[in-house]
Amino acid sequence: MSGHLAGRRVLVTGATSGIGRAVALAAARAGADLAICGLEAAAGREVEEAVRASGRRAFFRAFDLTDLVATRSFVRQAIEALGGLDGVVNNAGANFFHGVLASSEADIARCFSLDFYPAWAICQEAYPALKSTGRGIVINIASIHAERTEPGAFPYNAAKAALIALTRSLALEWGPDGIRAVAIAPALIITPLAEQYFSQFADPGSERARLAAQHPLGRAGTADEVAALAAFLLRDECRFITGTTVFVDGGISAQLAPPRRQFQAGEKSM
Repeated sequence: MSGHLAGRRVLVTGATSGIGRAVALAAARAGADLAICGLEAAAGREVEEAVRASGRRAFFRAFDLTDLVATRSFVRQAIEALGGLDGVVNNAGANFFHGVLASSEADIARCFSLDFYPAWAICQEAYPALKSTGRGIVINIASIHAERTEPGAFPYNAAKAALIALTRSLALEWGPDGIRAVAIAPALIITPLAEQYFSQFADPGSERARLAAQHPLGRAGTADEVAALAAFLLRDECRFITGTTVFVDGGISAQLAPPRRQFQAGEKSM
C-alpha cells in the first residue's frame, strides 16, 4: 500500500505515543503529510523527525487538548502549515473508570473534556478544509466500551459512545459535502496508557494476561494493527465507507461473555 496517501494532509491527535503515534507513522509511510499534537514535547519531536525521515512534511505542537481555544488554534495552524487538510484522526484520550455511583460531576466533566469535546471542536474547525477537498474524512478512535461495556467503565464508556454518535452525525450532515466519518473501536491494545492501567495492580502481568485471554484470538492487540486500519480507511478506495464503527477487538464482541462477579463501587475496571 506504499504511496496510497501521497499528497494527503492528515491531522492526528495524541500522536506522541500509542495508537496515535502508530497512525501518524503509518500515514507518513503511505505518503501523507502530518499535523500532530500531544502533551510531551520531546516525544512529539521524535515523531515529527520520524515523519520527516519518511520524506513527508510534519507540523507538531505540544499542548493540552482540554484547552479548546488552543485546540481550535492548532487546527487552524495545521491547515495553514500543510496548505489544507484531507483527513482528521481524533485519537487522544484517557481512561476514566469510576463506576456510576463513584463518579462525581467533576469526574464526568474531566472525562468528556478530553475524550469527547476536543474531537467535536476539531471537527468544527476542520470542516471548511475537509469540504474543500471533496473527499475529506474524519476517523474517531472510540472503544469497544462504547457499545459493549462492563461494570465500572463509566464515564469512559459514555464519552466513547458520544464519540460514535458524533461519527454518525458527521456522516449524515457532512456526507453531501463529500466528507466521510468512521469510528474505530479497539478492545485491549497494549499501549503506554494500558500499561499505566496495569501498573495499579499488585501483579500487573497477571492482570494483563487475564484480560488478553478473554479475546477469542487469545491475545491483546497492538497499536500498529489499529493504525493499519486507519491508514486503510484514509484511502480513496474506501470512499463508500462512512457512518459506521469498525471493531478491532480480537473477536471479543462476537462472544457471549460468562457472568461476572458483582461489581463493587470503586473497584478497578477496564
